[in-house]
Amino acid sequence: MWISLLCLQTFFLVGSAFYSTDFTQWLDKHHTVGMRQWIERADLKSTGSFGGRDYENQTLTHNPIVFVHGVSHTVGTMMKEAANHFKWKGNYTDAELYGTTYDNPRGDKMKWMQYKMSCDHVKRIRFMIEMVYEYTGRQVDVVAFSLGVPISRKAILGGNCVDTNEFIGPSITHKMGTYVGVSGPNKGVAPVMMGIPYALCAMSPLIPVCNPIDGLFSGFCPFKSRFINNINSVQKYEGQHVYSIGSTMDEVVGHMICMEVTTRIGGQQGEKMYKDQKHDATFRSSFDIQLAMLSGQPF
Repeated sequence: MWISLLCLQTFFLVGSAFYSTDFTQWLDKHHTVGMRQWIERADLKSTGSFGGRDYENQTLTHNPIVFVHGVSHTVGTMMKEAANHFKWKGNYTDAELYGTTYDNPRGDKMKWMQYKMSCDHVKRIRFMIEMVYEYTGRQVDVVAFSLGVPISRKAILGGNCVDTNEFIGPSITHKMGTYVGVSGPNKGVAPVMMGIPYALCAMSPLIPVCNPIDGLFSGFCPFKSRFINNINSVQKYEGQHVYSIGSTMDEVVGHMICMEVTTRIGGQQGEKMYKDQKHDATFRSSFDIQLAMLSGQPF
């Protein structure tokens, strides 16, 4: 009996993190099993992905949200915390909350320097957004965190990937609703340590996350990586409404890079700037702010 209960508990724990049966069947029917598996990330078990209607033609009250995680995370960790909060405080349903994991987690937060913003990551997030748009028939909102901010911005912008020169398609701005970028290194990184910004990538351009192609090279003003220059070459493409959230004490991405606020997005309609929050805490402390931004309420 105990074995049966354990198996049943495991089934619900793992199954609840994958896409719903309705979304899975829709993806397989309209695309391919391989493409569905590419974004479902069953290899990551309970943390690889989530989202989908309980049944066909289930009514949506809100625009669907695609969550885009940061480095050293999967979508089923911090992003799932936000999704659960949105269900509790914002009356969202699983049919309105989606996510995929774009990289293989290193299992150690200190290994964040091994990440970069590859074309594969960009294409995976772009495909996720486009599938949710087709599946729900509604504009898609995005809540992105940390490295997920520049990756998702490039996914929406389209054009050629900076590392492979592959053309991934035109801008999908018309498919977007509200965009919220939290703790995003949009201008590069300068971690704040003991109140002092540290131009990490200007001094370490050879580590993957700081490389001058698809990394966050910055701090050697005015030079920045191709990726950063590309996503900032135009404005107001991320959605119909664009907001950012950051902190002046962010120990990962920092605050100011070459006289620019790195978490700020050009053309944004508003921002929330904390004075004392660390990197992950900025995301976790701002769930209600994110909800207000998504719903067009004062924050």
